[in-house]
Amino acid sequence: DVLLNYDTHVNEKQKKYLTIVKDQLIHLTGLVEQILTLAVENRSTFRLRPETISLNELVNSLIEQYKLKASKPVEFTCSIPEDIELVADRTHLYNMLSNLIDNAIKYADKEPCRIEATARQDDHETTISITDNGPGISEANQRQIFDKLFRGPRGKVISNIHNVKGYGLGLYYVKDMMGKHGGTARVESVPGKGSTFTLHFK
Repeated sequence: DVLLNYDTHVNEKQKKYLTIVKDQLIHLTGLVEQILTLAVENRSTFRLRPETISLNELVNSLIEQYKLKASKPVEFTCSIPEDIELVADRTHLYNMLSNLIDNAIKYADKEPCRIEATARQDDHETTISITDNGPGISEANQRQIFDKLFRGPRGKVISNIHNVKGYGLGLYYVKDMMGKHGGTARVESVPGKGSTFTLHFK
């Protein structure tokens, strides 16, 4: 992405091959997503590797990566206090948040796409939320959004429109992984006004 968008010395032939590399990496991301889901379902061998994680540090690292690779204008806000820590599996927490951010960008219908990451912590739970200003999700689709292989349409239309590439596994992975952490994943959304996905860690 950096070479394609910011390097003025890249010629047309190089751009062609860089575009192929980029497309293949997108495809590879989808395959990795499938493999992760299969790993989650292999319950006899699956093990979490919990450690203490600074949420502010983890989320800001993700934001910096998406600033580079986002295919459309995105404005990020991270409102996570630096002192909030969470005991979780770093790899899977990273993947869950990456899924939520990636979806917010993929389904964005406004420019710039605005994404805010927030977190709060009390004696009972720690929550992490990703909020976007996208098309929102209908109430009917909210009930199915975490189901395996479910791919809802964009915006308010309720039909079988697959105008964004994906495998319907990302949010299923998030829900299943949160269950393994003893928590839950929830969505609040208003069609036309955006969505908030929240991970609840007990």
